[in-house]
Amino acid sequence: MTLQFKKKDVDLDNVVRIIRATDAAVDLRNPHTEPSVPEQVRASAQVAAVAMLIVDKPNPTVIFTRRHPGIRFGGQYCFPGGKADSGDNSIEETVRREIREEIEVTASGYQMIGSLGRYHTQTGFCITPFVGIVTPDYTVVLNPAEVTDLKEVLLEDLLNPDHYQLVGRAADRAHYHFRLKGFEVSGPTVSMMINFAEIISRNCY
Repeated sequence: MTLQFKKKDVDLDNVVRIIRATDAAVDLRNPHTEPSVPEQVRASAQVAAVAMLIVDKPNPTVIFTRRHPGIRFGGQYCFPGGKADSGDNSIEETVRREIREEIEVTASGYQMIGSLGRYHTQTGFCITPFVGIVTPDYTVVLNPAEVTDLKEVLLEDLLNPDHYQLVGRAADRAHYHFRLKGFEVSGPTVSMMINFAEIISRNCY
């Protein structure tokens, strides 16, 4: 698979316009070189949601959290989020709850502007990646049982294909990694980053 976007200078107003116009009912593509997710896995997938939170600065940044080493995918950087609970009335309620539980950004500290679609993983999850805009004076309280660190990465770096590297694992498998000055993202998170970059690239004026 190849990346389907080019480096572009994009202002935050354009990002908001594009995401609000995005069809949230579509299935996002898997950018990696690997077998397709089997239909039986897709049919029984657990519902989950994550939030790509963009900080409204002159040079916008994106928030990543580092998972506690004692939980699944420990030590990896990802977006805040998790599985839906039975008490959640909607998938957006799921992601808002997860934001509150993991980093305690109050609802007044960000505005959810839309979602990219649905991303199916090989491990049996159907993830809805939301996009939100965070006020520049936001504050967080990290949940030490789930999050050990928070990092901001420039949005312009996220939209630069030079920072994505395809790493081979086997004859029929290769996966993209986002690498930037000692910071690395992989797995479903980087898949959703690539889909975001492709959506912005396709629709940017």
